[in-house]
Amino acid sequence: MNRPKDKRLNYLDGFAAGAFISTLVFLITFMFIDFHLKDDDWVSFFGNLVVALFSIGAALFALEGNRAQMRQASEIEEDRRQRSLAAARAVLPAILSELCLIAMNNMRLRFAEGHLPIGYELPPATAFQTVPDHIIQVLKEVIQNSDPLSQERLSNILRHFQVFQARRTGAEAAIIEPHVDALTLPVYSAISEVIGWAVIYAMTSSAFGFARGIQATIPRSIEPSDVRSAFFSAGVVLESYPNLEQILATRTAEGRLELNWAAQ
Repeated sequence: MNRPKDKRLNYLDGFAAGAFISTLVFLITFMFIDFHLKDDDWVSFFGNLVVALFSIGAALFALEGNRAQMRQASEIEEDRRQRSLAAARAVLPAILSELCLIAMNNMRLRFAEGHLPIGYELPPATAFQTVPDHIIQVLKEVIQNSDPLSQERLSNILRHFQVFQARRTGAEAAIIEPHVDALTLPVYSAISEVIGWAVIYAMTSSAFGFARGIQATIPRSIEPSDVRSAFFSAGVVLESYPNLEQILATRTAEGRLELNWAAQ
């Protein structure tokens, strides 16, 4: 990860080198212009040149000392960042698991009860859930100290949560029934909502490899199979919901699974 201090060091190097070269150019130019100088003046001239060179050398030594201090401070800051990231990643799997449960609960609220596949024993969905503050605090710590791609992906998860939480406020409930072909506006809105929560579930699940140290970073995007797996984890058989399956296939083909923030 690039650090501003690196740029500052490069600037100081360039400034010192520029000052040194400019001084030499000025003194040499002055020497060629003033060939008529007398012997004493030449001695004075070269004395000034030596003094200038020693002054620049002393400045370079001082600059190197400042560079060493800045390098040490940068190393201390990098060590602190790595320790903070390691501490936050230690609890990140539990945080992601909690986020997955929230997304699954909010997704299942829109489906009629009693249609889980045989063998699924998921607890019934409760009231609509939002992201607790303690989760946001942990994610903030990871976002501050992780690589740029993981920062963006974790931030994107939080954005999706915030958007679908806001959209749920005041929304009239519509229940999605299996084996129903009729598509009304409330049902379409409910399908859009459950697809959104399935996408959030898939995005959150994709971060487990990073949280457990298996992957260096979080994948750039999710796959359509990840979203279908999210429905499977919630006990939703897509083949039983033709409208849902069709809308999901359309959005997959158009590349509209994740929200496009430029269009929001």
